[in-house]
Amino acid sequence: MAKTPQAPDKKAIALKLFDEHERFVSGQPNGKRMQAKESDFAGLDLFGLNLRDSILSGSNFQGSRFLDTDFSMADLFCINANEADFTRSKFERADLRGANLLRAKLVRVILSKADLRAGQIVKWEGEKKTVVEKKSELREARLDNADAQDADLTGADLSRSKLPHANFSRATMHTVNLAGADLSEAIFVGAKLKDAVLSGADVKGADFTSADLRGAVLRNVDLSLAITNQADLTGAIYRMGSAMLPPKVYELIAAHAAWISSSGAEGVRAVFDGMDLQGLDLSASDLSAASFRNANLSRAALNDAWLTLCDFTGAKLEGAVLDAANLGGSSLAKADLSTAKLRGAKLAPIDLRSPDGKPSGRTWPTSLEGANLAGADARGADLKGVKLGGADVTGANLSAADLREAITADCDLDAAITTGARLHH
Repeated sequence: MAKTPQAPDKKAIALKLFDEHERFVSGQPNGKRMQAKESDFAGLDLFGLNLRDSILSGSNFQGSRFLDTDFSMADLFCINANEADFTRSKFERADLRGANLLRAKLVRVILSKADLRAGQIVKWEGEKKTVVEKKSELREARLDNADAQDADLTGADLSRSKLPHANFSRATMHTVNLAGADLSEAIFVGAKLKDAVLSGADVKGADFTSADLRGAVLRNVDLSLAITNQADLTGAIYRMGSAMLPPKVYELIAAHAAWISSSGAEGVRAVFDGMDLQGLDLSASDLSAASFRNANLSRAALNDAWLTLCDFTGAKLEGAVLDAANLGGSSLAKADLSTAKLRGAKLAPIDLRSPDGKPSGRTWPTSLEGANLAGADARGADLKGVKLGGADVTGANLSAADLREAITADCDLDAAITTGARLHH
């Protein structure tokens, strides 16, 4: 009885292709450039290969180990390398646009001049053409000691990644997401980080000398721990000197930052109920959903802070600075905001999302019911839909504020300055 022929071994097929390519690269006989689009290399365990200038776009490297491998100038467009291990491999000038490197191990890799921008995939349904943009995905990846000088990571997602001692000198990183990332001792000399998000990142010892950080968002980041000589921080949101905060407050903010960046998987929600926070600088913080019930925040600096869905019920915010802060969906019921500054602050209802982050179609209003806003400066504030029932706005400056749809029962707006304000009636 004839035996049924077995399917060729995946590793054996891959090794044959790799061997032919290595012969091609080195100029040996019987060489052939590797053109293996959308091939399956998942789970393979190999090392020391020379795959320079190979074409591997769309291929699957999920869970594989390609250690000490040379992928320089290779076409790796939109590969799936989820949880792959490329330790000490070379990707110099490689095309990694749209690559999925989620939780990949890229320790000591060379990514100099690599292209990690978003990749555009064209799909056809009959004669209908659809272009889908796929960002390069490096969330929770390990890039310890990586060399990514002059690489282009525009728009890439490196949130919660580990980049200690990595070198991103002169890299283009516009709008990159580095939220919650470990950037300790990393080098960003001359890097272009315009509009990047670094909220909650660990920047201890990081070097941003001459970096372009215009418009960057660095909430819960103490830039005094990093080197920022000649860095352009125009329009950036950040804070200097968190070390000046009381240890207990610093610990609460750090744990809250981890809670936010991990979507609750790590850290813990901050509860400041009843605490004395007078005069503290909490500007540029992201304390969304934190609780400040009956806390004393008199004269505290909270400008540019993200304070959505917080509970400030009964809190003392007399003379506090909340300019450009986002308080959407928060409760400030019976809070004392007398003489506080809320210039350009956002207090409009916040859009609620489902646990998976999708819009729920519902909103949650901000409450200032029974609050004391006497003498407060809220010029240009967004107070649309805010609950102002029973609030004291005597002498409050609401010039150019948006008060459309605000609920103002038992609130005498005539006692406030409303020049140029957009009123609900």
